[in-house]
Amino acid sequence: MSYMVEITVVGAGVVGCAIARELARTGREVVLVEKNPGVTRGENQSSRNSGVIHAGLYYDRDTRPLKSRLCVAGNRMLYRFCEEHGVPARQTGKLIVAVSETECETLEIYRRRAVENGVPVQLLNTAQVRQREPRVQAAAALLLPTSGIIDPAALVARLYHLADGCGVQIFPETRVVKLAPAPEGVAVTLEYRDGAHDTYRSRIVVNAAGLYSDDIARLLDPASPYRVDPVRSEAMKFYRTRRPELFLEGMNIYPTPRRVTTDRGAYFTVGVHLTPTLDSAASGRDTLGATVTVGPLNRAARDKSDYGGPYRPETVFLDAVRPFFPGLQAGDLEPHQVGIQARLAGHQDWVIEFSPATRRCLNLLGIDSPGLTGSLAIARYVRRMLEQTQNAPKSHPSA
Repeated sequence: MSYMVEITVVGAGVVGCAIARELARTGREVVLVEKNPGVTRGENQSSRNSGVIHAGLYYDRDTRPLKSRLCVAGNRMLYRFCEEHGVPARQTGKLIVAVSETECETLEIYRRRAVENGVPVQLLNTAQVRQREPRVQAAAALLLPTSGIIDPAALVARLYHLADGCGVQIFPETRVVKLAPAPEGVAVTLEYRDGAHDTYRSRIVVNAAGLYSDDIARLLDPASPYRVDPVRSEAMKFYRTRRPELFLEGMNIYPTPRRVTTDRGAYFTVGVHLTPTLDSAASGRDTLGATVTVGPLNRAARDKSDYGGPYRPETVFLDAVRPFFPGLQAGDLEPHQVGIQARLAGHQDWVIEFSPATRRCLNLLGIDSPGLTGSLAIARYVRRMLEQTQNAPKSHPSA
């Protein structure tokens, strides 16, 4: 331990890169450690997701205060960032559709929640839905105009390069294998790709390790009660230009949220949805492509690397979306991708708090959806926490 650094950020996904950049911009010395080799490809959650910019209506202030605040703030920040830095994104808007009287009643709950969260929202009737998306069937729908789509890998790559440009020292293919309290900081032991080890002191450690954030937290606090419960999310895709029945104008199409009960507890799911994608070959950053993704279908993952193996049958995807998109038929779908969500067992909200072992370590645990939308706001939130006195680890700075 012959040297000291100011801040170590563990994890170079979208949240870790955003935090490293945010801190470095204030003149802080930052080291960014990532176990994967392809930092700029946005491994794990950062690229294997729907690529949706969420508006922020799903998260109530009582049970999910961080998600409700930081998603709404992050939505605004993300559009500005993409415009300033050339990241492909498009404000498509979102329809949350109801196909029954019961679902219409549920829509009203979410309409009120959107208003409470400061999210622009409008209740549409059947004719108004058809004006926007003629091939979508709905008795009613909520229109969320601030929702959109983004190229997640391009966002991570841009944040990575900006962090690098701010002076962040980035160590890919490097694992944090040990953390221990040390004078004026935390002793950090790294393992490099060649098997060599190095130990140094860091005044602050920020744990943004995503799926592995609970493992990193336990390096300092073996009794940590937090456990990431990985969720495998499968998505299919189809081409909206293949047949007239499949042509969507380009909005995100979501079903009404429904309650799901499993042996691990009950929760509301946003459901299997239709998400347009951007044309990576087009000259315009917001040009729609032909591909529309269908998903995710979620199930408990076998482990944190459960990306392989077969998808659920095509019929399961079809059955999920046919009530509101009847033009989709057998044979239209093909596999798109599998992602693993870092859902925190027993917690609906994100957990951002200092380790009980030392206030020199700030843990970000269970940063699942809408973590990509909220990434820039999360980074600002972390900066403000670190700027506040270390004697108030449970304080909650404004978004």
